Amino acid sequence: MSDRRNQRYDGNNRRRDNRSQGNYRGRSSRSGYKSNRDRTKFQSTLRLHPGTEIYILDILQHGGIDKADHQWNPIAQILEGSKFQLYEIRLNKSKITERRLQEKIVVTENQDIYERIQRKITFLELTPTSSSTLDVVVAQYVNENEPRFIEFINNSGPITIKRHSLEVLPGIGKKLMWEIINNREKPPFKSFEDLHSRVPGFKPVETFRKRIIEEIMGDDLKHYLFVKRSRKRG
Repeated sequence: MSDRRNQRYDGNNRRRDNRSQGNYRGRSSRSGYKSNRDRTKFQSTLRLHPGTEIYILDILQHGGIDKADHQWNPIAQILEGSKFQLYEIRLNKSKITERRLQEKIVVTENQDIYERIQRKITFLELTPTSSSTLDVVVAQYVNENEPRFIEFINNSGPITIKRHSLEVLPGIGKKLMWEIINNREKPPFKSFEDLHSRVPGFKPVETFRKRIIEEIMGDDLKHYLFVKRSRKRG
């Protein structure tokens, strides 16, 4: 019995080691579905519309094998910017040398960067490289989309009778919350620099980065301010 347990443990370790080295087998494009209709229906829900910003977290040169041609295909783990969703995409082999980590790509109507979305993934399914890159690209997104977060600061209101949405942000208690609310009335904040100069105790980029990462990681948070969560099926 102990030998069987050791074999199972060693097998799990090998799979984990292979993943960390980039030898990760993603879901095959021709497996996991009862019929072609089921596969088509599933894949049709995984689309990135033109104008969507995605960030490359990690590139797995031998990420997944297609049973149709028995060829290894490069896979990238990415972050979709606006809703902060994590995906694995099958890259176009002819374009892979042009890709780099932390790269931002704007999806176009006739894009040829990737062939398709393999699947949606969770934080726990990220490679070690993706996990470390995630912090960087989230901070990058916050900096590049300053108006979105300034609008949140200027217009945010109570979530419940006893709690304001500003209090959900890391490091903001009642005192700092009221300092922000009182200052945004005269006049509204215009930029991160303006916000930090009028409320010195608040570091906007770091605060938003931490909260977004918390929401990406967490499955049991009461409130999600920035990350779109899928509804749990009953």
